[in-house]
Amino acid sequence: MVAMAEEKIYEMLWDCEFCGSKKLLGKTHRHCPNCGATQDPNRRYFPKEEDKVAVQDHIYYGADKVCPFCQTANGAKATFCGNCGGSLDGAQNVKLRSEHDGVTEDSVQKAKEDLAFQNSDWVKPHPKTPKWVLWMLGSILFGGIGFVCLGILWTEKVELQVTHHEWSRTIAIDQFKPVSESAWCDSMPMGAYSVSRSRQIRSYDSIPDGEDCRTVRTDKGDGTFSESESCTTKYRKEPVYDYHCSYQIDKWAFDRNAVTKGFGTTQEPYWPTPQIKECASTSIGCERLGKKEEKYLVYFVESSGETKGEKHDCEYDLAKWKSVLPKAQYQTEKSVIFNYITCDSIQMLDENGTEE
Repeated sequence: MVAMAEEKIYEMLWDCEFCGSKKLLGKTHRHCPNCGATQDPNRRYFPKEEDKVAVQDHIYYGADKVCPFCQTANGAKATFCGNCGGSLDGAQNVKLRSEHDGVTEDSVQKAKEDLAFQNSDWVKPHPKTPKWVLWMLGSILFGGIGFVCLGILWTEKVELQVTHHEWSRTIAIDQFKPVSESAWCDSMPMGAYSVSRSRQIRSYDSIPDGEDCRTVRTDKGDGTFSESESCTTKYRKEPVYDYHCSYQIDKWAFDRNAVTKGFGTTQEPYWPTPQIKECASTSIGCERLGKKEEKYLVYFVESSGETKGEKHDCEYDLAKWKSVLPKAQYQTEKSVIFNYITCDSIQMLDENGTEE
């Protein structure tokens, strides 16, 4: 919740761009008291704390209007410009200043720095950071990116010979048995037993705990600004305790795998036929077949070049696995840096060593 205290009214300040007079009053000094230049509303800014000038018995009619002919700021009730006499019919209001716009002498520079920071590609280094450190960090960063790209793009052709094929097929076996679980006691499933309870933190409540207040300054647009305190409620976190239960429950759960394996392509891969305890009705010890998985690998060895004898393997689907011929010669691309082959680009070579 946000609460706003009573507003106080103060004068904005402005600096004369012609004679250099500083800290002129936004409402009182419509013209520079030193040279007579007309006040430019775009040069208004919020004063520092020690420069604030309060406005007594302030009556607010609205933001100033900018003369479309001479750009002079006029009071909201004016119908003709006090400087050139032009009609103010349809005149635009002055642009309101904001503390976030950088409208104090100190904040102007800070705003420029913040903007430059936001628009830059890199975080500004500390001014005392040695240049060699920045150079080293940049080299590491760009070097790392370059190394990864180089590892992906820098490849060479290698010749491979198939050494052997390998396959496996797996069927998971589930069993209806006691399983240990835990949950909040109010969401514990039916059928749970051997229950033990412990008190634990389940959540946190937000409890009001004082206020955070800040000063809010708002440009009124007539050479003054309002100042008030904006307060928001602070909250602290307090733990909410509840009972957490550990228990056992009878349910279907993974028990073991039945696996068949083989080498070569002469024998057709087959699924295991596990012996399980099937039951007419669900009871402890009953079993059922679960998820099936299959895996087909081809193993290669490099048959030429400086890395002759280097081993690789590729996983394929069954059709592709069968199409890779035993003891045949193949060629593919290999990453020079990371030493992996591109399995999808493997091409068989004919007797002359060219791709078929």
